[in-house]
Amino acid sequence: MLQHTLHRTWAFALGTAVCGSALLGACGSSKGTESSSSKGTTSSSSTGIGTGGMGGGSGLGGNFATGAGGSSQVFDVAPAALQTISVAPGATMPTVTFAATLNGAPTQVSWSVDRANLGTIGTTPPTALAAATFVPTGTTGGLVNVSATRNGKTLVRQVFIKLTAPAQNGANTGNAAEQGQIAGSGAQLTAGGGIGGVGGTGLGPAYPSFPTTTMPAAMGLALVYPYDKTVWPRGMLAPLLQWNWTPADADAVQIALTTTSGSFSWTGTFGRPPQAILNGTVSPKAPAGTLGTFINHPIPQDVWTMATNTAGGVVPGGGADQLTVSVRVAKGGVAYGPLTETWTIAPGALTGTVYYNSYGTGLVKNSNGLDADQVQYGAAVLGIQAGALAPVVVAGPPGSTAGEGCRVCHVVSADGSQLIAQHGDNYAVTSTYDLKNANAETVETSYPSTFGWAGLYPDGSLALTNTAQLAAGQPAASQLYAFPPAATGAVPLSVTGIPTDLQAGAPAFSGDGKHISFEFLGGAIGAVTGSFTGPSQLVVLDFDKATLSFSNLRTLATAPGGGNQSGGGQNAGLPAFFPTNDAVAYHLQLANPSASHRYNTWQGAQAQVWWSDLATGTAANLSTLNGLNGTTSYLPTNANHPDDTTLNYEPTTAPEASGGYAWVMFTSRRMYGNVATGDPTLSDPRGYDNQAYANVTCKKLWVAAVDIGSIKNGTFMQGWTPGSDPSHPAFYLPAQELIAGNARGFWVLDPCRAEGASCLTGDQCCNGYCEPNGPNGALICGPPAAGCSGLQEKCTTAADCCDSGAICVNGFCAQGSTIN
Repeated sequence: MLQHTLHRTWAFALGTAVCGSALLGACGSSKGTESSSSKGTTSSSSTGIGTGGMGGGSGLGGNFATGAGGSSQVFDVAPAALQTISVAPGATMPTVTFAATLNGAPTQVSWSVDRANLGTIGTTPPTALAAATFVPTGTTGGLVNVSATRNGKTLVRQVFIKLTAPAQNGANTGNAAEQGQIAGSGAQLTAGGGIGGVGGTGLGPAYPSFPTTTMPAAMGLALVYPYDKTVWPRGMLAPLLQWNWTPADADAVQIALTTTSGSFSWTGTFGRPPQAILNGTVSPKAPAGTLGTFINHPIPQDVWTMATNTAGGVVPGGGADQLTVSVRVAKGGVAYGPLTETWTIAPGALTGTVYYNSYGTGLVKNSNGLDADQVQYGAAVLGIQAGALAPVVVAGPPGSTAGEGCRVCHVVSADGSQLIAQHGDNYAVTSTYDLKNANAETVETSYPSTFGWAGLYPDGSLALTNTAQLAAGQPAASQLYAFPPAATGAVPLSVTGIPTDLQAGAPAFSGDGKHISFEFLGGAIGAVTGSFTGPSQLVVLDFDKATLSFSNLRTLATAPGGGNQSGGGQNAGLPAFFPTNDAVAYHLQLANPSASHRYNTWQGAQAQVWWSDLATGTAANLSTLNGLNGTTSYLPTNANHPDDTTLNYEPTTAPEASGGYAWVMFTSRRMYGNVATGDPTLSDPRGYDNQAYANVTCKKLWVAAVDIGSIKNGTFMQGWTPGSDPSHPAFYLPAQELIAGNARGFWVLDPCRAEGASCLTGDQCCNGYCEPNGPNGALICGPPAAGCSGLQEKCTTAADCCDSGAICVNGFCAQGSTIN
């Protein structure tokens, strides 16, 4: 899955994560060190070259010589050379013992490691020791820095762990992590988010003898999901590997995962899953036990967790450790392939909740009409929480066929406190939901047609209303209100810098609350006048909350053609700020034949996700996100999907950067590999049989990484230039229902955790810090253990961050993207 402007976790997420170097800043990351260095040290290299030496400080690969008046004190730690060890989960762990000396004699020091998920050293509680043994956890590979500190001086030694997971033949039924990926019945394949939260037919059984005779990929054999060069966050549910070829079936599959450095390797062989059902026959009406094609298979969840927690770290000599997947399929005693892709793993986890609207959800029945099978369907705002295999209903109670329970179109504040939802039976009626109070609903009857699609301030305390026609009912002018409004009526606040007749389409505040962007549809601000029917203008204003003043209008994009919702031009709208607050992603409407509203996503509407920066206002296509490699589509095609690169809509972004990237969520009608391949226009349950697996709607939520920049030689270097494409291939958001049409996902914060509570990252904690409970203890929300902040811990400026390569983004230390 993926918003933090305060001290909490962000959004979307899916899966669990283990404490790791850049994954968990609390485990360490040191000022002056690469992202895998330890809090409290100041070494400036992770390449094995000494950085201490004369004059004190810290050293990596060297020692210290200090003294005065001709005396010399030599502090050293042996072994000094990089130590490489091979480990296997569940096996006896090899160890490395380090010894500290002063002038050749043993001396007591404090020991620590920067990546507690890789291993431990020393004792709990901490005791000064002259020698200590590093013990790997056996769950994660990669490079770990071992620090020895004496009298304020630190030496760093390195251990490189090569993790080799045992070869696997068939699903591991005794492994709890794989239980959610094993289908016990055909009904499990379509329930919730599908088996494993990603669909397909689940993990297959052992296969007696995978063929040794191998032919190259033939008969059109190709991976159709995931995409090559995808950037994945840590903490995700394992993806579903999907392939197409002429036989449209297989007897077995063999999957191999390896990192470029050799820090992780695994091979798994799997036969046809017992619940493999023919595409087009799985539904409540399908005959039981129908045998079908074998054209997809998941990566086991425990293997995926080990692989992604290992990949993405720094390797000996510098550089990032990428993950390569290799797939071979067997048919008739011959293996075909391999098919290979290389992925980047961002060393940061995505956690929190995604809120999105769903038409055709099976979790509730509340529509004011009947579906194609003449039964009531569901329409609601759903939520996906970290690690979940399926969503839950957040807004949209069951109701009669009058549809009074229908809740769909919505906006959410970035801190996860407020949700606004429209009533599908009457869009003039709005409900507000207190997400921090058991989703308590207040039906707002005193001010109809006011707050639908409003722009919420990050903490939910203000709302600038929307005037774009997105469905029936919107105010005549955009005004700023305190939020949530008083029960007896909403009174606009007195503001400066915007006219009383402003018409702002789909406004959105930046994560720091200092800017607001919208499509300028009417009114005059300085010399610029908004137009509902002229060229579409996406603009940005600065905002001062203390004085409630708007200023400094800039144009971010001007769409060609006469922008209007009647199909006569292109519209630039639905802006969403990058977490760096210096650029926006937005929805560029390319075609709108139905003319039902201004930023349409259905009935043949076409759109792409574009972006523009605040400094220059240079608009550009996020072409890689949209499915383009340059000007050529890399997305799979069929008769229903000749070109999916123009079927991408409604971007939102996470206010916090994680793992060195911004994360953009968007709605798309593209094919989801070979799971969702039908007519992309089908998503309204009233128009098709939404209970048939062949009709799994393609309207789903996707996520893509976007470069933000990094520190280079002490200076922040933007990860993009105006007009470039800083995006990467997208991945399918796990845990969303397969059958339903899903759209407009918001990544938001979870309520912060009190001191002493368990945590993964500092942004989950009310105090902003997630620290080990002792040198080898579990992570808890607590005071900082060092005089600086780790990754995803709170900051005011980059100088607060332990890692000199970190940047401060919306109040949290973030790793920068790699600059090539």
